[in-house]
Amino acid sequence: MLQKKFGYILIFPSFLVITLVLFYPLIYSLFLSFYQTSVGLGGLKLKFVGLNNYIDVLRSSEWWMSFLRTAYFVFYDIFVGMSLGLGIAILLNKNFRFRGIARTLVLFPYVLPTIVKALMWKWIYNSDYGFLNSLLYQLGIINHYIPWLSEPKLAIHMLIIVNLWEGTPFAIILYLAALQTIPNELYEAAEIDGANSWQIFSKITLPLLMPINLMLIVYKTIATFKIFDIVYALTGGGPGTTTQVVAHLMYSTVFDSLQFGKGASMSFILLIIILVLVYIYTKLFKSEINY
Repeated sequence: MLQKKFGYILIFPSFLVITLVLFYPLIYSLFLSFYQTSVGLGGLKLKFVGLNNYIDVLRSSEWWMSFLRTAYFVFYDIFVGMSLGLGIAILLNKNFRFRGIARTLVLFPYVLPTIVKALMWKWIYNSDYGFLNSLLYQLGIINHYIPWLSEPKLAIHMLIIVNLWEGTPFAIILYLAALQTIPNELYEAAEIDGANSWQIFSKITLPLLMPINLMLIVYKTIATFKIFDIVYALTGGGPGTTTQVVAHLMYSTVFDSLQFGKGASMSFILLIIILVLVYIYTKLFKSEINY
């Protein structure tokens, strides 16, 4: 009994920290989502409005446009980012000279500080002296410099490229680790049976990577729905609101408009959507995962 109590004493500090850091903000945000907030000389003033914040958000065209833009990012991150990650991982899994250096360089976008990445891509996309314009002009592909981040139809795709560059290394790492767990005997047996490269990939490699695929889809959905830093740093949601994503809209609602309750309700609506998507992913992949 004494030993059991001592164990509780040991874990109490960790439990307290987790409660303060994680659960208290979550519960307080849920509390705020049912209130209309205003900031005055007396501090934060609360007025209970029930589900009105949630209804206002769900009726807002600005919310749904931001949601669709974010979903567009998620689509590219899953289908293009994961495909790139798998392709590069397969190449890095082969034996070739300087393989160790190549594997290290792949991590470069993932480990760079956010501020460095933002400054680098601002320079690359700069409409007056940017590297991309200079390169394309020198190659004769364009005859005038293009404002990549000022054109509504271009800006969102430029941000998607940055997001893919930033997020693909994580997929590469996971795929590479998973590929190294697949026994070579399976490939050797398939080659002896006369299987070609596509058959080996589709019948051996891909099925054995299904657990990693599910994990990556879930991770990328959650991570990309929270995307904020590159949008804030490169376009600020502009031009206009053409690159405004959900996280940026929540930031603007809370810190620019000081509508804490409405911002909190947005976060819980997004949480519910993500949980539903994760549930759907799990159901879809359940029949494909055999271990």
